[in-house]
Amino acid sequence: MGGSNPSLEDLLQSLKIKGDDLGGVFVPKAEVEALKEDSKWMAVLKVLTTKTFSASSLKQTLRFAWAPAQEIIFRDLENGSFIVQAKCMGDWQRITDHGPWLFREQGVLIEKYDGCCKATSVELNRIHAWVQIHDVPELFRKKHIMTDLAAEVGQFLAVDMTGGDFVRARVWLDVRKPLTRFVTIRPEGEPPVFMRVKYEKIPKYCVVCGFLGHVKEECGSGEHPPEAEGFGAWLLADTVWNRGKLQSAGGGFNKPPRRDDRSTPGAGGRAGRSARGDGRGQGRGSGRGRSDAPQVVDNRKRNSTEAKLSEVSPIKEANTSAAPLMLEWKSPGEVGVAGENGAKNKLEFAVQEAEKVYSLPTGTPPPPPSAREKKRSKKHAPAKQDLNTTVMAGSDAEHRPIQ
Repeated sequence: MGGSNPSLEDLLQSLKIKGDDLGGVFVPKAEVEALKEDSKWMAVLKVLTTKTFSASSLKQTLRFAWAPAQEIIFRDLENGSFIVQAKCMGDWQRITDHGPWLFREQGVLIEKYDGCCKATSVELNRIHAWVQIHDVPELFRKKHIMTDLAAEVGQFLAVDMTGGDFVRARVWLDVRKPLTRFVTIRPEGEPPVFMRVKYEKIPKYCVVCGFLGHVKEECGSGEHPPEAEGFGAWLLADTVWNRGKLQSAGGGFNKPPRRDDRSTPGAGGRAGRSARGDGRGQGRGSGRGRSDAPQVVDNRKRNSTEAKLSEVSPIKEANTSAAPLMLEWKSPGEVGVAGENGAKNKLEFAVQEAEKVYSLPTGTPPPPPSAREKKRSKKHAPAKQDLNTTVMAGSDAEHRPIQ
């Protein structure tokens, strides 16, 4: 029976089952149909990895990626897989049909589940993927031919003929097989036509063996020569998802150089930041029609003698009477023309203030007006007109204040 915890199938094959062991609970068909209604919108999923991970982190990541309209329920199973149940058809279709779904760059294998069998018996060995078939001759760019070519990559689901120089197809990828790199057409009497296959969004894969779920450092001993890499980054399509992988692998995108590309002479950028001593003349000169000869610029620091700074200020030689407030260079402790004139003016002002004589008012001040007088003056005062609102008779013009 093998092991301390054998499977049910092994037990049924090894044990002698008697009639008494075959008894059971009878469930009528009508009740079975009613139970199916309660078990709708379910699926079984598993992460394509042999590493350990946090189940709560997986559930949180998938809930965020699915963005469900209603509640999503997870239930853990024994073999590292999970049962997931949605509350509406829209969420269920998104979960099961709109993949591929990834968790930490590992594929999430999902299969629909009706609840009629053990969830652990559901085979999880495929994942959705969009693939691109490149280098397709126009003669063979027909939907039925592209459908047959997509079936060479995986189980065919859909085809999109509206692409540019390639054809897109949606397939089920079998994770038990290596990735398909090329597909071919064999016209009768003609040499075969090879077409490249690129993948828009797939999990981690090994560039040595081509299988999903691990990288080359985890394949065998992890030591592989460069010539053993037969599944390079050229298998990845130029999409937003793959852009970082292509850049790290040096795949490039065949894009034109930028205007400020520092490696392209005459592109209008600088000659390079690593050689700051060469200045900015080389890149800008060739990019704006100037001389292509390198310009030598002395950027070292200079003292006052090399900078040709005169010890005598030009302000000393200027006409100070015309500009008495102009500052003047002086040695420490000396007072310039502006300072002398300012001190002189201040002294004259102080003398004039000292010579002034102020006389105090004499006599008794008049008494303040009484309350009756204040009221009488306010009553007989002429009324003020509001020029902002008064309108002249017989005219549409409105008095407005003078601006």
